[in-house]
Amino acid sequence: MNQKSANPVSPEPESEAAQALDAQVYREALKLHYANEFEKAELLYRAALVLNPSNADANYHLGLLFHVRQRLEEAVVAYRDAIFARIDYAEAYANLGAVMKDLGKNQEAEIFYRQGIAYSPFSASTHNNLGVLCNEMKKTDEARTEFRRAIAISPEYEWSYVNMAPALLDSGDAQASIDSCRRALKMQPDLPIALFNLGASLKALNHLDEAIDCFRSAIRQQPDFGEAHFALAQILLMRGDYEEGWREYDWRWKLPDYRWLSNIHGEFTQPRWRGEPIAGKTLLIYGEQGLGDVIQHARYIPQVVATGAKVILAVHPPVVPLFAKLEGVSVVPMDSPLPPFDLHCPLLGMPEIFGTRIDTVPATVPYVTPDPAKVKKWKERIGGKGIKVGIIWAGNPTQRGDRWRSPRLAAMAPLFDVPGVTFVALQMGAGRDDLVQHPLPPAVIDLGEEIADFADTAAIMMGLDLVITSCTAPLHLAGALGIPTWAVIPYSPHFLWLLGRSDSPWYPSLKLYRQDRPGADWSVPVAAIAADLTRLPAKD
Repeated sequence: MNQKSANPVSPEPESEAAQALDAQVYREALKLHYANEFEKAELLYRAALVLNPSNADANYHLGLLFHVRQRLEEAVVAYRDAIFARIDYAEAYANLGAVMKDLGKNQEAEIFYRQGIAYSPFSASTHNNLGVLCNEMKKTDEARTEFRRAIAISPEYEWSYVNMAPALLDSGDAQASIDSCRRALKMQPDLPIALFNLGASLKALNHLDEAIDCFRSAIRQQPDFGEAHFALAQILLMRGDYEEGWREYDWRWKLPDYRWLSNIHGEFTQPRWRGEPIAGKTLLIYGEQGLGDVIQHARYIPQVVATGAKVILAVHPPVVPLFAKLEGVSVVPMDSPLPPFDLHCPLLGMPEIFGTRIDTVPATVPYVTPDPAKVKKWKERIGGKGIKVGIIWAGNPTQRGDRWRSPRLAAMAPLFDVPGVTFVALQMGAGRDDLVQHPLPPAVIDLGEEIADFADTAAIMMGLDLVITSCTAPLHLAGALGIPTWAVIPYSPHFLWLLGRSDSPWYPSLKLYRQDRPGADWSVPVAAIAADLTRLPAKD
């Protein structure tokens, strides 16, 4: 969802504090500032400060000028000078907090926002901005408190309702988020961000027709609204409309969170490949988004090699070993120097290039080949008899919405009561924190601390009869290996899993167990998995 801080406080008429030799210069600077003559206004603000360096208002407005022009470091200096000249300058504290947030210094931003509130407790905009910051810092309860304070101060301040919505949705109350967005839209019916947030809240409840209407309305109001295009794409893809969905999905490149490789290597001067003939040319294909997305879309690499191109595949270091044996491909870590290339293309651009539709998904598995020596080693390590089932209960907690897609260990624990099954825990990363409160039963073989990388995980999976997992990268790995896999899927799923089906066109060996309602209750899919486990034929 999208949140927006209030804009920096606008220039105000001259205060009584500017009644010195610099008064006339300062007044002229304000006039120019109002008229958007920023360069001239800056010169006059500086002139006023030469005459009176302790003019707090001149420093403040100079900071504001720098702030709106994204000269952030200079804005910090000017706002600090304003505070030095007037210790209780609430607006300067608030705007200094906004600059610190823009600089990514969230802890400092919070300090300055709270200092501004201390000197001006009835500033709805500062409470709103602090709420946005708290929500970004995962302080959801504090965020909701600040938005409620802003609303109590100014019930008609629509931004508080707009920004309250993501905090409510992140806490699991989609309906309250919807209500908050609709309250904002009553005040400003065509506000794009309010429409976007309403769409995101409706999507969480799988009210997809209404969500699509919201995203399309937001786009009509703001045609370059990249986040709305991207959100629309995900619903279209979830509904199986791959033609428009993949086209809209390309809007992700307008969003800073998806410019991973250019952030490492800079903008490419080479053209992007769009599907034209490239025989004899060198094509750079690069991973993006999560590790699971890379594994999922690596299936297209053989089709690219078949065009006659020389292929360089740049992917996240943890998955480099998985693709080392791809024929006709040079695999490199995406954070290492890149070999020369003629064209480039993101991995997730492949479905659009190859015209992928639901019935044409390239689903030949396996397309990942583990090291036979590793497979043998891990089979010997596991040993034992009976049905061998790998289990993973959590994904990457830094992924937005992970708390709603990861059931966690406590929810999956009833599976351990199924007799005749040898469970092998493959959980790595932050999900292992669950073991503090919920230790594994003694019979479970826990390999989490022994696994070095995805090559190990792939080799282990080859010795298993089944993998049970949450919606995370190992799910894609098991599917790419062709291992029978049962996945617990959230009520509002990743678009890949579509709706209303227990199978997937992407992975023939995959069976999906879906939540029956939004939230943290996983009892229905886990009970269904447990029942199906008991029906598996016994194995010596």
